Amino acid sequence: MNLKKLSSVLLGSATVAAMVLTPATAASAQVAAVERDSVPCSSPKGKWANFSWGEGITTATIYFNNHCSHRLSVKIAFTRKGSVGDKSVKYRCMTVNAKTKGKKKFYAAVYKPDDVFRVSRCS
Repeated sequence: MNLKKLSSVLLGSATVAAMVLTPATAASAQVAAVERDSVPCSSPKGKWANFSWGEGITTATIYFNNHCSHRLSVKIAFTRKGSVGDKSVKYRCMTVNAKTKGKKKFYAAVYKPDDVFRVSRCS
């Protein structure tokens, strides 16, 4: 085997190895970083408004998919990162329209989203 064929075989093997190994590692990191929560709808019964979030360095993006036939207001609890025992919590409120999905970004430098619960309205 000459040098040109040997280098192309080695380069091809390295490329295949990189494609096989990289997606699995990236996918596991993304799956571990996403958290989810749901809130039941008043109407129709049995439907839910779903929320998920991902953390950035200084922000948190809340993704929503509202299957309800009405507007829905939720309060999001942000817990201080690294807090043990005495948990410092901040709350942010958001209202989502009926039958919509989208995202909202919150500034949360040292806080991470922890829980979503329904409220009658944002004040």
